[in-house]
Amino acid sequence: MLFFEDFLFLKTIGIIVKFLSHFWKMFKRLQQKWGINGTQFWVIFVVFGLTGITTAIITRYISGWLGLGVNSSWVRIILVRIVMLILGYQLVLLTYGGLLGQWAFFWKYEKLLLQKLGIIASDMTKDSRKPIKIAVFASGAGSNAANIIQYFANRPDVSINLIVCNKPGAGVLTVAEKNTIPTLIIEKERFASGDAYLPELKNAGIDFVVLAGFLWKVPIALINGYPNKIINIHPALLPKYGGKGMYGSKVHEAVIAAREKESGITIHFVNEHYDEGTTIFQANCKIDSSDTPDTLAVKIHDLEYAHFPKQIDKLLSAQTK
Repeated sequence: MLFFEDFLFLKTIGIIVKFLSHFWKMFKRLQQKWGINGTQFWVIFVVFGLTGITTAIITRYISGWLGLGVNSSWVRIILVRIVMLILGYQLVLLTYGGLLGQWAFFWKYEKLLLQKLGIIASDMTKDSRKPIKIAVFASGAGSNAANIIQYFANRPDVSINLIVCNKPGAGVLTVAEKNTIPTLIIEKERFASGDAYLPELKNAGIDFVVLAGFLWKVPIALINGYPNKIINIHPALLPKYGGKGMYGSKVHEAVIAAREKESGITIHFVNEHYDEGTTIFQANCKIDSSDTPDTLAVKIHDLEYAHFPKQIDKLLSAQTK
């Protein structure tokens, strides 16, 4: 008898684990499909739940106000429910979405629905040119990403559509959340040896990739998927102080140690080798005798903020002519 009870207990645990595994896989698929992070997913989940409950309460109130009951015409009852589903539910959804900071996510899908119903004009009728959709790859705080987002914020012809990050909890994810930009967290094995997340990038309609403080080597699969459409910014005057392991403060430390008289930034296309793609633009700054790696980093950041968005803009304009 005890053995049978143990068997039932273990069987129950197995069913629960299997259910949770399926739920987790579904959660990850939805997260990738929608291009959102974990926090956004649960907020969106709450919005859907609140909308369903609120719509049901409002429908019951309206039915009572109209005097609808068990003896009422089923046509009138169905009509009220259809109106609430088509109109009321959508309004409540947008209201909760706005209150919980997810207006952009829900409005995107509501706008598509209204366009299909012919209630509002399609964006394509307003502008025959589709905006160029950019994915920004970053690994750290995301100051360059934030600067790029701000630069293109009010541009109908260019859109920052996705933030790709290899570090859960990185500051760039907060930047994305504040700007209601979808995010994609990537894993090294799939990125380096698999499909490089090309399906997700293509599904998001990405046209151009910008590396802004992204520390992983870009695999050939991604380069082939976006030929001459991936650029990087390096905090030194290449070909000096480039290559594997040369990033951030390590670059500035090497430059100071070598007693260089100047440093700068290099914006370049990305190929299969670290920092060896064709140079697009360089800008330099003088190094004073009193400079340290930290003070040099400030000078380099100033150059990045001043030139990176403008060079992206210039390159995109040249490629679309």
